[in-house]
Amino acid sequence: MKNALLLSFILLISFSVTAQSGLEVRGYFGVSGAMANWNEDLDGASSVDIESFREVGLLIFKNVSERFSLSGGLNYSFAKVEISSCPLCNETGLPYPYNQEFKMLSIPVYAEYALGKIFYAAAGPILDFQLSEENNFSDQSGVGFLVGLGAKVKTEKFSFSIFPNYKRHNVIPFEKEENYKQILQELGVQFGVGYLF
Repeated sequence: MKNALLLSFILLISFSVTAQSGLEVRGYFGVSGAMANWNEDLDGASSVDIESFREVGLLIFKNVSERFSLSGGLNYSFAKVEISSCPLCNETGLPYPYNQEFKMLSIPVYAEYALGKIFYAAAGPILDFQLSEENNFSDQSGVGFLVGLGAKVKTEKFSFSIFPNYKRHNVIPFEKEENYKQILQELGVQFGVGYLF
């Protein structure tokens, strides 16, 4: 019984220390211009247009020092896919239908470095799991990366951020593919609201 009380007391103390040492939970919404290009030039290969690329996510930040923090979370992306080289392929009821709804779940893990009181730089890997199938381009499940420069304003309990970023997916695919693959790239911006503990 004494051991259980001692363990509970230690856990409460460690939680209170963690809560007072720069923990932030941030929700965000993002929009991106996205494209899926072949990793090598191929003559006659089909190309796709990715339109209305959106994302929503939740991140948890932990301060490591005054300027440096680590974050991890979940990100859900969705978009519409169209074949740009074949207008008729976008019609329904064709013998070679494909799924126009693209969906992906990602786990971003990156470091953030403060560049003064407002601006910051961030970079790190992203684990991607494509949820949709038959989008008519290479599966994007794998390891990618994110880099960006943002701005953040803090109040006593809240933070408001804008984060322009570049993402490249499927750099290291989970499954071995052929020599040629399409790589999804995003150039976008995230708008976030965080709560500081």
